[in-house]
Amino acid sequence: MVSIRPIQFAGIMLAGLLLVACSKPAPAPAPDVSAAAEPTLSVPPPAERPDGPFENTSEESLGQGRAIAENICSTCHAIGLEGPSPHPDAIPFRDLSKHYPIEDLAEPLAEGIMVGHPDMPVFAFEPDHIDSLIAYIESIQTPHEL
Repeated sequence: MVSIRPIQFAGIMLAGLLLVACSKPAPAPAPDVSAAAEPTLSVPPPAERPDGPFENTSEESLGQGRAIAENICSTCHAIGLEGPSPHPDAIPFRDLSKHYPIEDLAEPLAEGIMVGHPDMPVFAFEPDHIDSLIAYIESIQTPHEL
């Protein structure tokens, strides 16, 4: 019979514990956004929202969307009707519909948008903030040919 010394046993147990601990994925870091946006990672799908997505295009909603864009997005994206984006790889918001259907941004905004340029931060928003931001983005789209 093979005898295991206490130090060997402790080493084997420690190695096993390290293997188990290292095999679990690390928790995702919380997104770093301003207090004005108060984002979360949970949003009901558009079909479950009682008034449907992007229905609120009131001045208040558009103002909230613009404020979110100014506080969170404007360091990289042009958020107005003219001017270049501060980050050369960031699409101006007024031109987003040339690249994506604007309503398709709801899910990535809810889950943590991770597209665009390599150094784009990850953001996630609450449903009313998503609706306001998308309503604002839709309000500034420039005409383009499909």
